[in-house]
Amino acid sequence: MVGLSGGLMVLWRKDLADFSVIETSSQMVVGNLKVSGKGSWVVASVYGSTDAQERKLLWDNLERLCSNDLPLVIGGDFNCVLSQEEKRGGKKFSLTQGSKDFNSFMINNDLHEVRSMGPKFTWCNNKSGSARILEKLDRCLINSSALNIIHLALIKHLPHIASDHCPILLDIFKPVEFVKKDIRYEEVWAS
Repeated sequence: MVGLSGGLMVLWRKDLADFSVIETSSQMVVGNLKVSGKGSWVVASVYGSTDAQERKLLWDNLERLCSNDLPLVIGGDFNCVLSQEEKRGGKKFSLTQGSKDFNSFMINNDLHEVRSMGPKFTWCNNKSGSARILEKLDRCLINSSALNIIHLALIKHLPHIASDHCPILLDIFKPVEFVKKDIRYEEVWAS
């Protein structure tokens, strides 16, 4: 943590899972999450640097984790905008080397962004009028191994109260199980 900004916190319910830290840095906390009855998952909480060169180190560190076949979830503040649709206000978006590096990291490591609901932008500079800037900096990525297990995932962008960021919440849904039901017909319905 630097001054009043930065820092990562990882929380889990001890009655449902066990979390053990694998690696930490100023930009990430990575651990093994053992979920009762669901196996082991690699979970990375990210607080990407605003400096693209430092963020490149984050991608390099995370890439080592992507090489195994375990389900992987990477979520947090990536501090990187990928398109004009993810930015409103301030300087016009331009595809920087930092954006290209992030996009390449996702493609090269089979990472998919989880669909989200809630406010489109997850960060605000807390200014008003023409000085206001909104960006989507917070997201959640999962690999194909995770997709094959959970089938349906959703990120909820929660209201930001004490921060300039919206907290994100990953909801994982069980696959819908279809139950065969008998169809009954009463002759009286026809009359």
